[in-house]
Amino acid sequence: MQPLVLISALTTLVHAAAVPTCDGDFIVTTKVTPSYWRATFSCPPLNIQGLSFFHDYYALIDQIEADSDVKVVVFDSSAPDFWLGHFDVINSISPELSWDSYWGNVTRLANLPVLTVASIRGITSGGGAEIAASLDIRFGSKEKTVVAQPEVSIGVVPGGGGLDLLPRLVGRARALEMVIGADAIDAETLAHYGWLNRAIPDGQFECFVDTFARRVAGWDHEGIASAKKIINKQSGFPTIAEWKEGFDAFASNFNRTVVQNRVAALKEAGLQTDLDFEKSMS
Repeated sequence: MQPLVLISALTTLVHAAAVPTCDGDFIVTTKVTPSYWRATFSCPPLNIQGLSFFHDYYALIDQIEADSDVKVVVFDSSAPDFWLGHFDVINSISPELSWDSYWGNVTRLANLPVLTVASIRGITSGGGAEIAASLDIRFGSKEKTVVAQPEVSIGVVPGGGGLDLLPRLVGRARALEMVIGADAIDAETLAHYGWLNRAIPDGQFECFVDTFARRVAGWDHEGIASAKKIINKQSGFPTIAEWKEGFDAFASNFNRTVVQNRVAALKEAGLQTDLDFEKSMS
């Protein structure tokens, strides 16, 4: 593993000007069949969560909710090295579009009678890892998937649900390791911890995910809906109040001088101005 400051530089909470916001659609939706959709994050090279992401993500949730045929949605990426990046803190995004609406929409998707699948063949960190954790199922490429919650390494905490979702997924001790250790974690370890459902050899990955999605899409919709509703009830999902506690801690810490100094140092080092530099941090 690289030093934590370098790992945090991979996909921490900064978005340099050399990585522009997405001018087109951030999420491209493909209806493979009426009951099986693919939602592809399409703002390479890093898929930073900016204005386009929030607009498209909420619109997609609206579309899923309004469609009575869809049973399974697979979230993947067109960027070869990254699944979904962190929140854009450089380019202005209204709180109303981002944080004020975020958890309500995430919770709404979690409770829809549709199975959501994160198909991860690359790096996801910070807010991207939190989006993945909020989906129903996570499959990762054994060779390519890397996940980190690096926020503590620069003096903040995960603010997009990680503090609430991780203990439910991996237990208290491993959640503490992932958050306070702030290190990059490989796919096999993630599967062992329970963050990933499976770590699949990359050569078999797309076939496995597609076969799984088509299998689910063939089931009766009421069976899927009933099973998910009862499992959600038994397992619990973070409330808005629980999520807000984590976000408030993130927001209050982010403006501290020590945090701003660390952010500035990472930018000076070349953070997100050179893709090869970014990839070398993993």
